[in-house]
Amino acid sequence: MAVLYVALLVTAGWAGAGLRRPAVPAKVPVATIVAVVVVAVVSVLQLTVASGLFEALRRDRAAIGDGQVWRLVSSFVVQDSGWTGTVFNLVALAVLGTIAERRWGTARWLLLAGAVQVLGGLWGLVVLPVGAGSSLVGFGLAASLAAAALVLGASVQVRALGTVSLAAAVVLLVLGDVHGGAATLGAIAGVTLAVQQRRSMGSVHV
Repeated sequence: MAVLYVALLVTAGWAGAGLRRPAVPAKVPVATIVAVVVVAVVSVLQLTVASGLFEALRRDRAAIGDGQVWRLVSSFVVQDSGWTGTVFNLVALAVLGTIAERRWGTARWLLLAGAVQVLGGLWGLVVLPVGAGSSLVGFGLAASLAAAALVLGASVQVRALGTVSLAAAVVLLVLGDVHGGAATLGAIAGVTLAVQQRRSMGSVHV
């Protein structure tokens, strides 16, 4: 799985960076910065002096079934894979979040991230009933960039990178991986947003 994760995220990042002239050039990725800081602070507390945060905030099918639906959101700020997974998730969120926010703009970034976190969490209740982490949002944002590469990509290289990333997403989905669901949602959102951008730009190449 680790190879697929890296392949999906890295190729999506390269593809997103290869898309020039963002339609919504956000110079300061405010949403990304805030998200990374919040996740970093809560995750460090969880991993050091407040281990109870994980159980209190994680995605838990039984607890959500009892009415604690807020866990679909709160699971974003705690981690289920230790220090290594935390660092990996934070780096992915920072890099891909910045590229995605500069492509889509802050408002659309927030809508996309929120939808992926909640709907991806619902998929998680099926394939991984207990879990947590910011990785769902990271994979969703990554797949949105990969999808945009196919819709807006001006070069063969950019389209190829997007294709590799989305192929990895499909494999993860078929294997029943929680990140496959998040990536699929992100890809659908990315196609929608990219088509809107292409229409608004008319004959201007991105």
